[in-house]
Amino acid sequence: MSALPELPPPAEGPLSATGHRWRLSGDDPTRVARLAHQLGLPPLVARVLMRRAPAEDLDAWLQPSLDHLHDPYAMLGMATAVDRLRRAVRDREQVRIVTDYDVDGTTSSLILQGVLRLLGGGDRLDYHIPHRFDEGYGFSVAAARQAVQDGVKLLVTADIGVRDHEAVRIAAEGGVDVVVCDHHLPEGASVPDAAVAVLCPPQADCRYPNPALAACGVSLKLAQALLGEHPKREHLLRSMMKVAAIGTVADVVDLSTLENRAIVALGLEGLRKGPHQPGLAALLQVSGLGFDLDRGWHVDAMDLGYRLGPRINAAGRLDSATAVIELFDERDPARARERAAVLDGLNRDRQAIQQRLVKQALEQVGQAPPPFVLLWGPEAEGWHRGVVGIVAAKVREEVHRPVAIVAVSGDEARGSVRSTPEVHAVQALEAAADLLLRFGGHPAAAGFSARTEALPALAARLAEWTATHLGGAAPAPELVLDATAQPDLLTWPVVEGLLELGPFGKGNPAPLLCVPCVPTDVRPIGDKHLRFQAGPIEAVWWGGAPHRDLLRGPVELAAEPGVNRYNGRTARQLTVRDVRSG
Repeated sequence: MSALPELPPPAEGPLSATGHRWRLSGDDPTRVARLAHQLGLPPLVARVLMRRAPAEDLDAWLQPSLDHLHDPYAMLGMATAVDRLRRAVRDREQVRIVTDYDVDGTTSSLILQGVLRLLGGGDRLDYHIPHRFDEGYGFSVAAARQAVQDGVKLLVTADIGVRDHEAVRIAAEGGVDVVVCDHHLPEGASVPDAAVAVLCPPQADCRYPNPALAACGVSLKLAQALLGEHPKREHLLRSMMKVAAIGTVADVVDLSTLENRAIVALGLEGLRKGPHQPGLAALLQVSGLGFDLDRGWHVDAMDLGYRLGPRINAAGRLDSATAVIELFDERDPARARERAAVLDGLNRDRQAIQQRLVKQALEQVGQAPPPFVLLWGPEAEGWHRGVVGIVAAKVREEVHRPVAIVAVSGDEARGSVRSTPEVHAVQALEAAADLLLRFGGHPAAAGFSARTEALPALAARLAEWTATHLGGAAPAPELVLDATAQPDLLTWPVVEGLLELGPFGKGNPAPLLCVPCVPTDVRPIGDKHLRFQAGPIEAVWWGGAPHRDLLRGPVELAAEPGVNRYNGRTARQLTVRDVRSG
């Protein structure tokens, strides 16, 4: 790493315990007061709402509903896709659903299979999910040829396909019609001409009002259109939203749009209430989510991303994602619990591999990381292809640089990038395109493959491009806070009002407040964490043990207000993200 360029440290200025600069934007107090009066909200809640919702959507933001689902036929290609699928069901054609192996892909498969069975096409329906290690990512040429060989007449892809032009062409030439449901389309890229229909809101000439749908959201829109005038349409959509909510949050799509908010909020409502099929109930149980008669299942958006999502993802990361479909299809409760336990075990294995590799990667990076960190190692020595993306994200959090973690298998290497706001991951890879076999992704995350021998040159190219792109000192990461609030201000009505601004995720992060206080009763939780009092409210700081000395005097907390429910006890709680001296 020493031969790679280095960036000077960030410009001088106050940094927090975690090395962040805090940014707090001001708001017009008169406007805040007017909004609080208009909507009957505490002023602090009104201020946070103003920072998230467009002025014309303030009322709707607080009341997600089915009315926020747009007309599915506003999506380019929808009418053609619906006609083709209905004809396939009517004529009893062989239909195959082919999706990605992650949460977005598997939840898409569940939605599409479900709606086609409802329409009567179940007896001629099957599915295929590529195996990460045998087939790789995307709708492959091998999968297209297999569909032709198997006599499939209509193939529907989800979360893959929009960039797989050759596979779509081969399928079409073999007599297989292809409908693509996807959302992975870089600006200016074309969609497969050989497809019968492409449902992808970012594509050119598509005027659909919500371009931020996950693939499971696109699949839900197709189901919405197919259900048409079905007498149980609303009930069925709400049921499908339970899995669409999981895929939407886990795929980290924008939750600032009314439609995505509705999908997640109504999906959570359904998850909490039930009833559930045995497979979903077993997944909730094995994920450690409680249940009581008053509140139903104790699940929120964070649980979708950090409990349910990882267990679903673990199947595709370490083994075969077909285990997810088999779990959701299982109708015997005992067998469902067994299948859920398998996913839970895979997730524990994933966590162990991830922790070991993060530690190893951070040791390699050292104290002077290059502008773009690229690390690699043999799969046979624990650099597992299924966890490189998660490891890259964890290392990025520590070094505040774009990070690529690469698993090497023989002469080919496969890597995953997790970038920072200042560096577009795909643009960085484009600067090294001649060294890559394949790449693609989003501004914050991307994947690629390359020849193993090209990795040293790739590391140098990416570091050089990033240093030039940043044009100076490495920027200190920012923490954006919503407002300052004294602990006494965080009453039950205020905390509950802030939580009602959820579901939280990308585009609508959980409210983060600057809370001045003098910590008292500081005590450890295990070896890594801290618990203390911030005035009348208990605060918990996960990973805060190394910074305990900071809490000996006046400080400012960057903290998320919430509710802690444990052993029948309910209390307000601050979850501390960062601390700086007061």
